[in-house]
Amino acid sequence: MKIFYILLISVFANIVNANEDLQGNDFYQQGKFTQAIEVWETSLQNTPQFNTLLQLSNAYQALGDYNSALNAIQQAISVTDSKPEQEVLAHGYLGDILLALQQPDLAFEELEKYLSIARTLDNKLILATLLNNMSNVLSAEQYYSEALPMYQEVIEIAEHSDEILLQIQALSNQAQVYIKQDQPENTVMVLEKILSLLDKLPDNYAKAFNLLSLGQLVFKVQIQAVNSKLNIYDIFTEALRLATQLQDSRLTSYAKGFLGQLYEQRKLYPEALKLTREAIFFAQEMPDLLYLWEWQRGNIWKAQENLEKSLSAYQRAFNYLKPIRTRLTNGQRNVNEVFYERIRPIYYSLADVLLKKAKQLPPDSDQKKQLLIKARDAVEQLKEAELQDYFQDECVSAVKIQITKLENLDENTAVLYPILLPDRIELLFTTFGNLNQIVIPIGYKEIKQVVLEFGKNLQRVTEGRFIKQAKQLYNWLIKPIEHEIAAHNIKTLVIIPDGPLRTIPFVALYNEVDNKFLFDYLALAITPSLTLTDPRPLPRKNIKILLNGLSKSVQNFTSLPSVTKEISDIDKLFNNSTKLVDEKFLLQSVNDAFKKSPFDIVHISSHGQFDRNPKYSFLLTYDDKLTMDRLEKLFKLNDLRKKQVELLTLSACQTAVGDERAALGLAGVAIKAGARSALASLWFVDDNATSQLITDFYKQLQNPELSKAQALQNAQRNLAAKRIYRHPAYWAPFLLIGNWL
Repeated sequence: MKIFYILLISVFANIVNANEDLQGNDFYQQGKFTQAIEVWETSLQNTPQFNTLLQLSNAYQALGDYNSALNAIQQAISVTDSKPEQEVLAHGYLGDILLALQQPDLAFEELEKYLSIARTLDNKLILATLLNNMSNVLSAEQYYSEALPMYQEVIEIAEHSDEILLQIQALSNQAQVYIKQDQPENTVMVLEKILSLLDKLPDNYAKAFNLLSLGQLVFKVQIQAVNSKLNIYDIFTEALRLATQLQDSRLTSYAKGFLGQLYEQRKLYPEALKLTREAIFFAQEMPDLLYLWEWQRGNIWKAQENLEKSLSAYQRAFNYLKPIRTRLTNGQRNVNEVFYERIRPIYYSLADVLLKKAKQLPPDSDQKKQLLIKARDAVEQLKEAELQDYFQDECVSAVKIQITKLENLDENTAVLYPILLPDRIELLFTTFGNLNQIVIPIGYKEIKQVVLEFGKNLQRVTEGRFIKQAKQLYNWLIKPIEHEIAAHNIKTLVIIPDGPLRTIPFVALYNEVDNKFLFDYLALAITPSLTLTDPRPLPRKNIKILLNGLSKSVQNFTSLPSVTKEISDIDKLFNNSTKLVDEKFLLQSVNDAFKKSPFDIVHISSHGQFDRNPKYSFLLTYDDKLTMDRLEKLFKLNDLRKKQVELLTLSACQTAVGDERAALGLAGVAIKAGARSALASLWFVDDNATSQLITDFYKQLQNPELSKAQALQNAQRNLAAKRIYRHPAYWAPFLLIGNWL
């Protein structure tokens, strides 16, 4: 539910004091957006009216149709007649729509351009609109300290103008920032002010809607203060009274569902179940609500240890969610937050119950194996959804690889599938023909904290504090499967990391019994998803390689002096290579090279950055930046290139420390680009050390008996054997991603 966005629409409706069609406005104020659109579309058939187009854009946004909203606002801009107030207001709307369409840079640029003009106008409410929208952009990009004073200015303008809805909107946005900054006292103060403002509103749709919004925020902060006026039960009960009075099924469903959630938290399960059933009844034909309430029903049954009923409810929630998942994130100002709070838990809840049921069955039971496969498949679908969500691209996993059947693994290869759940770690360990389940009683929060400390300490090349976490993680993730590894003579371990585990290199996990790192025993590879991995051997004959390198300092990035020698040394290992170095490493030159020849290996020695927002992820060229979208276009199969690039090597790239979303981008780069596998680093490593390791990796690949995973293992061992580079900060961050053969 786009709570704050719909509220913002109401605010805009008050700001635009125009001659709109009264019937359409009545529908709009009642939350009947489809009927309002029909009225305004009919009205516009005669003459395009600026105010009507603004309202139409708002109504489309309320329904989540942002392309139609964009079209309406562009029409509004075309009929402004160069009137400053109309221009500023329309472009303020446009900035908000661009943010909803996941274009924060363009949104900020649009809003900033018109902000100075807005400050010269007599109409302060138009200024408040721009400030509110600009604050939303800053907040979505996590610039909280810059967003807060802007929200405060909006609040002051609204208070002075006696615009209650605008005040509530800005205060709600401000409260969300305080919640993210973990400032409970400020949050409570703001939420109490919202409650006092709501008391001034008449009993209408806007009041009911905002009561539900307020209740959700109170849920987030989990206020326990005795002297707080924020009684969440009273808030939702009043919202239910109004929704019933308005005969609004959607608001009624929300109110009953949230009350059910409140009773569930208080462990009053019969009452919680009754309210949740009623919420489901009022949500018929509303799949975006049905999946939430079925999930909630599953949680209630699980809390009572009724796994059968819980599983049925979770399966229904899963079935409702699948066809509408992408629609849920459309138009969200913070897609990541929506995905992690409203979508991801559905997949994990389903996997959780399947794993619990499997644990109750005998080890060799065929039913147990089927339950484990179903649980793994649920998480697999989540991993695909995460990649699609990260890259904002439904096609990123459109072509699934159907041949990755774990039962047909090489007898010396195993797959480790850790699933991090709130109360435990589930390890699904697959060897040739076997699927084992190991449960580790360590909760998500505990392992996440250890992973975060490990990642930070590991990069401090003069310290050894990482060893503590390296031992702990080894004991949790590897020690439980040591016996199986030895029994099956496993040489290569393929890991599908979950959540924060994406941010760390498994090679640096440490066995305190033998005093050895994991790469002393095993060749390692990671992949973001099994069904998107195509394990087939790298062709060793007539390999065509494109060598790209940037040694010079350009675009405010430091020089990489070792790149020239690195490219030269790798070039000597291959008979069929194309080199683009420094001034020759241009976007157009790379594009031209791809048009002339299909390459098996593409090597890029240049600064690279993987950000939590893929729009900011890039590889540096001499004249520009190679974005992920540009990379995908280069690698795309066409009439000339009928086979995939086998290996994409990214030397000198990095992700933000501990940022699992940025690490997801790194892990998904091969899939996004369309390469079978990628070699990349989690963080920037000493220029000379990187050059040595990467060159040695290619030397190892000359041996047809070695897989890519084994070639990397040998290269890391060789670098670690040198005294100057023995610290894992130098050799550990290099990951082989995707096809390990």
